Amino acid sequence: MVTPEAPWCPAAWQAHLEAVAPGLAVPHVSPDTAEASGAHVRHDGWQLLLGARRGKLHAHRGDHREDAGQIVTFSNGWCVAVADGAGSASWSRLGASIATHVVTRALRELLLHGRAPVSMLAPALRTAAQQTHDAMRDFVSRTDTAPRDHRTTLLVAARLGDQVGLMQVGDGAIAWLHADGRASQPLAGHAGDFSGEVSHFLPDDGAVQELIASIVVTDASDCAALLVASDGIEDPWYPFAKHAVPLYAQMVRGVSPDVPTPAGVTPVFHQAVLSAADPVHALTEWLAFEKRGENDDRTLCIVRQEALSWGA
Repeated sequence: MVTPEAPWCPAAWQAHLEAVAPGLAVPHVSPDTAEASGAHVRHDGWQLLLGARRGKLHAHRGDHREDAGQIVTFSNGWCVAVADGAGSASWSRLGASIATHVVTRALRELLLHGRAPVSMLAPALRTAAQQTHDAMRDFVSRTDTAPRDHRTTLLVAARLGDQVGLMQVGDGAIAWLHADGRASQPLAGHAGDFSGEVSHFLPDDGAVQELIASIVVTDASDCAALLVASDGIEDPWYPFAKHAVPLYAQMVRGVSPDVPTPAGVTPVFHQAVLSAADPVHALTEWLAFEKRGENDDRTLCIVRQEALSWGA
């Protein structure tokens, strides 16, 4: 695999990045050039695991990963975000990273200290969506680039007390695994009729309105788990709602004959992921599965309510 030679963010833009997304540049001195990265947190009865892996095509070319993901926790809640920068956009890696960083930090500030009533979750999602759009447009202005140069999808899940809120713009998928073992896909996303066709990206005109219009808030008591996936996962596991249960079962139990894998997908990591000694490493190894023609970046966030951990 080739390590990217171009800077993740030009030196002349570092101050602008810090201005719109404070703290984002710090862990990116030698940024998401690594083959894989992730995060793992246990918080307030929930297990949150994020893994991202650079796509084979990007690795072959020496390009940076365009996906981004974040996990943030706060008193009485958490927020996760996954973004997939558009391949045709020059600086989509920055757009995706700004989007996930700003939206999660905005939600934490809006809902911090456990004092916010659960009725604040939907308004907080709306405000965080607008702040994310505004931060991206500010960065566009500061760097004298165009909004299309930073295009990204954004998928967000946030919990406050006994409520979970979701929102999405662009493609990718969020699967809701119910306490009774069913799976559903609450948000439709904005994929077109053909693979890779997406009708809305941040920070294009109208995209933040689509993000806000997608918001749903639901009782968390029925949520055994959430799977928040970029299209690098959604496409090979399509239709995602159908395959979400076996995918989650692989996270819990590992790959086995009684846990089906979609046709054409060849696992390379067979052990359980969520109970591994190093869940981040286990997930990023699982993300190396093979499917012919599927070479995109892959990012997956699993959020699991440990009291409802069916599938073990």
